[in-house]
Amino acid sequence: MTAVVHCLRTWRHYLLGSKFVVRTDNIATSYFQTQKKLSPKQARWQDFLAEFDFMMEYKPGKTNAVADALSRRVELAAISRLESPLLGWIKEGLQHGAKVRILLELTREGKSRQFWCEDDLVYTKGRRVYVPLYDNLRREILRECHDSKWAGHSGIHRTLALVEERYYWPQLRDDVETFVKTCLVCQQDKIEQKSPVGLLEPLPIPERPWESVSMDFIVNLPKSEGCQTLMVVVDRFSKYATFIPAKKDCPAKEAARLFMKHVVKYWVVLTTIVSDHDPRFTGRFWTELFKLLGTSLNFSTSLHP
Repeated sequence: MTAVVHCLRTWRHYLLGSKFVVRTDNIATSYFQTQKKLSPKQARWQDFLAEFDFMMEYKPGKTNAVADALSRRVELAAISRLESPLLGWIKEGLQHGAKVRILLELTREGKSRQFWCEDDLVYTKGRRVYVPLYDNLRREILRECHDSKWAGHSGIHRTLALVEERYYWPQLRDDVETFVKTCLVCQQDKIEQKSPVGLLEPLPIPERPWESVSMDFIVNLPKSEGCQTLMVVVDRFSKYATFIPAKKDCPAKEAARLFMKHVVKYWVVLTTIVSDHDPRFTGRFWTELFKLLGTSLNFSTSLHP
């Protein structure tokens, strides 16, 4: 009966003045309106229910399938069924990587306090399965707990709670936060929870050559002499372009060395550099280096789907 009263209080503004039927699988509740002896709490409920025009009908639980579907959480996904194909993937991942194999051996020998081994899986506190860094395994679990229909693109805290219910790996919180913040659907459909941004400001037009340049990387090119990436530097005044070959994984220090060798060496220390929000350009090394050189770093508009 508590559930009935709660529902009527919640939907009171819709139900007042309308005749409706309350169906319940509790046979005792169906006789509440004709009950003669009431407790003080039931009397207060009866006084509240007098506002509504309704009938109560008994409906056996076997035939009340709609209510069951709405009130019970169905186990649909890998997060709630550890018998899913993900387990085989996890077991396969535990056989790859030196650190993971060492952890598996220690747990089998009982030398680890934090982890234990059971059915070729590694468990930790709360009987959560350890997920190795293997292929796209961790990302697939995050996708299941965030992108799937039953997860509904929840926020960071709820997605983290869903993952932590069954799984564990180092830096789990950071991975969940990054995954949710970069979710394309969430960025397109969810309302911004912050103040609106200001008006866009166009970049000032340079007054002479090599005063300001724009730069970016072109990646995943056919391999040539060990290089698969091009650092492209374009003078914003003359549109003169410099193409600098680089390794596939070109860190900030290497990018700075190439920039000094192929741009600053032949031209001059620049006034401004325009780039995107690549971690190499926003990192501490790059920003401190050009701060010492007196170069201003400007960034293009970030992705806003």
